[in-house]
Amino acid sequence: MKIISFNINSLRARIHQLSAIIDKYQPDVIGLQETKVHNDQFPVAELEQFGYYLNYHGQKGHYGVALLTKQKPLSVQYGFPTDGDDAQCRLIMVELPTSKGNLTVINGYFPQGESLHHEIKYPAKRKFYQDLNNYLQENQLNNQLSLIIGDMNICPTDLDIGISQESRKRWLHTGKCSFLPEEREWMNSLMSLGFVDTYRHDHPTAQEYSWFDYRSKGFETDTGLRIDLILASAKLLAHCQQTGIDYDIRAMEKPSDHAPIWAKFDLV
Repeated sequence: MKIISFNINSLRARIHQLSAIIDKYQPDVIGLQETKVHNDQFPVAELEQFGYYLNYHGQKGHYGVALLTKQKPLSVQYGFPTDGDDAQCRLIMVELPTSKGNLTVINGYFPQGESLHHEIKYPAKRKFYQDLNNYLQENQLNNQLSLIIGDMNICPTDLDIGISQESRKRWLHTGKCSFLPEEREWMNSLMSLGFVDTYRHDHPTAQEYSWFDYRSKGFETDTGLRIDLILASAKLLAHCQQTGIDYDIRAMEKPSDHAPIWAKFDLV
């Protein structure tokens, strides 16, 4: 089973990248973030040709997530059960049958947070991580076949930071989000439940990144951050065979600022 996670940064503008991903990997599950399209405008007709079940949760202009699955999901959930009517469309999850038991895939576009000092965005990021942590524990997903995928907007370790030392110090000094100590604590709280960063488990010393700033031409200089992750429960990690970040897709014309990430499991 091949899993793709990709912050597509506007689905309707990047269908050429999605098509290339499908041609290259023939993935079983594709998690998309930042689709930026309301459900009424989701490009169903264009995507149906790829042969996936389309599950999407979007709003006009911002955020938005989707899960494309080869198999028909046993269930689909949009957002957290505790979400209010004004909640941003940032989370979708499905349950899929496999030969080893049912697999839960949680696909999220986690809040970026902006800055430690932002009165709205930073607390929203903290709350999203706490809501996820609560949901995982309440449903005991850490003890099952479970995946958390998406743009998590946190670099788990210093190896995942590809900007200069000067920039790192400035970001920390000004409270800019992505690798603040408190953010690392939120990430570690997920891992303390038994979830494992599949890429780092597979590549313990690699320095590759999944996001590259357009304005500073970060991709050309390999100056980026690894903030897109595939976290597997311990039970699922035992089936993980291979992982990677696809720089070739990021190098396409008119790309997202993110590279797709992938993992392969010996599940069918």
